[in-house]
Amino acid sequence: MAMTNSVSPGTDLPDKLGPVFLVVDDDPMVRKIVTRGLGQLNPAKVLEVEDGLEAQKVLQTMAIDVVVTDVVMPNMDGLELMKWAQEHCPQPLWIILSGLETFDAAVEALQSGAFDYLPKPPEVPRVRVAVRNAMDHIELERERKRLYAELEDSNSQLAEKVDQLQQVCHVLQNQAAVIQADLNRAEIIQRALLPQEPPVIPGWCMETLYRPGSSVGGDFYDAVMLDEKHLGLVIADAAGHGVAAAMLSVLFKLRLKQLDRHEKVLMPNQVLERLNSRLYDMLSAPGAFITAVYVLLDLHSGRGWLASAGHTPCVLNPAKGSPLMLERTGPALGLEPGAGYDEHEFTLTDGDRMMLYTDGVLDGGPDSPRTEDIADALNSGQNREELLGNLYASAVRGVGSDRDDITMFLLERAEGESHFDDAVPRETQQHEPLAPPPELQQGSSDGHAYISISGAVTWLCGQSLLDCSNAMLEQCAELTLDLGNCEHMDSTCLGTLHEIVTSHPESVNLQAVSPDVRKLFDELSMTSVLEHINPNTQSLPHGMTAINAASLSPEQQGARILGAHETLASLSAENQEQFRAVVNSLRADLPGEN
Repeated sequence: MAMTNSVSPGTDLPDKLGPVFLVVDDDPMVRKIVTRGLGQLNPAKVLEVEDGLEAQKVLQTMAIDVVVTDVVMPNMDGLELMKWAQEHCPQPLWIILSGLETFDAAVEALQSGAFDYLPKPPEVPRVRVAVRNAMDHIELERERKRLYAELEDSNSQLAEKVDQLQQVCHVLQNQAAVIQADLNRAEIIQRALLPQEPPVIPGWCMETLYRPGSSVGGDFYDAVMLDEKHLGLVIADAAGHGVAAAMLSVLFKLRLKQLDRHEKVLMPNQVLERLNSRLYDMLSAPGAFITAVYVLLDLHSGRGWLASAGHTPCVLNPAKGSPLMLERTGPALGLEPGAGYDEHEFTLTDGDRMMLYTDGVLDGGPDSPRTEDIADALNSGQNREELLGNLYASAVRGVGSDRDDITMFLLERAEGESHFDDAVPRETQQHEPLAPPPELQQGSSDGHAYISISGAVTWLCGQSLLDCSNAMLEQCAELTLDLGNCEHMDSTCLGTLHEIVTSHPESVNLQAVSPDVRKLFDELSMTSVLEHINPNTQSLPHGMTAINAASLSPEQQGARILGAHETLASLSAENQEQFRAVVNSLRADLPGEN
């Protein structure tokens, strides 16, 4: 066990000396990264142990404010340690470290009362922010208790009581703001699970509309090319709405498998049966289930197969003939062990349409459409975007803020442009976001290319930034990266930016770099990037267009993150030490890197 101060393990520390932190992880490099972040918060003490059993001893002998623990460790894992502590020493707040492979355990920890979750490998700034938020929460809780104690002692003084009640209200308002900020952050994470752009398929087009009832929702959809001729479509609706439903939809996404272990395309009934088996073993809470439809389509012949797990009827509207209602073929997912699912078989010819939707379309206000109304709309001749917009307007007319999530997916066998509409709901727009969302835009003028980087840019934008830069430099002699509205870049984007500059040193420059972003360049020894900052700012061309996020598999995304951090690690000895744990962890997780 390592300690940053010389205070003996059995000594309780007074508040004025600062907080006491405990870091639990069997990887010494991870402990070092986390301890570095904690050391900047002026703690009284930072303790390090390598497993849950050692942590138990510390918790039994010392007053700890915040515990930062890994999930997977020898002797006793982090989740078991947290549950033990909640019974024997419930005072500390818990922050969970988890990689992708232990995401389910992290979700369980949050459900069991953990304060926050950080992905592995951890980054020093994120550790610092998470722990600072935890300490703010502790201070708020202490303040709340103090105010209530004062109220009990001064019942005879009405004026003081009113004043103190106002202070309590202020504290509660602050807590509500923290909760809303967390919900806004959760919405950004959940939207990242949705498809970013539709696949381009000659002779086929699709249109979607996705609107959660609140900041986060329980609906999910996707469209995936499984091989050169098969398309997989899925739409799902978790029971309820809000945070609980959103967690179920994330679980659905993680457990959805459309290919077997030999990379062979699975039939819809096989997909749902496997999903039901996995979800039934995990969903023990009453009322926790998911309805879903899975469609497998042969794009060459138009032949399709559909299985429905307790979902609303899908509507198939032939260009010639009467509409068909494809009803459910088995129970909702997670309700019955060993449930089986039948399949509907159909064929889509030129001009045929198919509509998948969630029950929020039908269960809104008094003007909500019926299934028959959806069939009539499909046959009305409206274009796809107008059709979905009109159905949505009917579904929400006369409904208050507490409405259900609404998702619609329209597939048509026809030439045309596909479009996925995942606009931020009006309810979420009313709140101030925790950080501005990232946005990349591109444009060119007179052979000079421009990319504008705005907001707080994260690893989700790394591959898109690299691909767009390379593509524009094939067409233009110069590229200017404008950072006038960029408030922050994470390490993956910083490493990617360095790769772009050093790969094209004669062609790339930066402009309008803020002091905060320039400080990041300085701290990470990004000398080449600093040398390419243009002191003069050129006007961006008119008609800049958005750069869509690249659609990557987890392995591809991991490779981009690894490449960026290898680049940063090569710039200085300090960088190499700072990112060693990140690089080693990613190399171990990626196939072919060992």
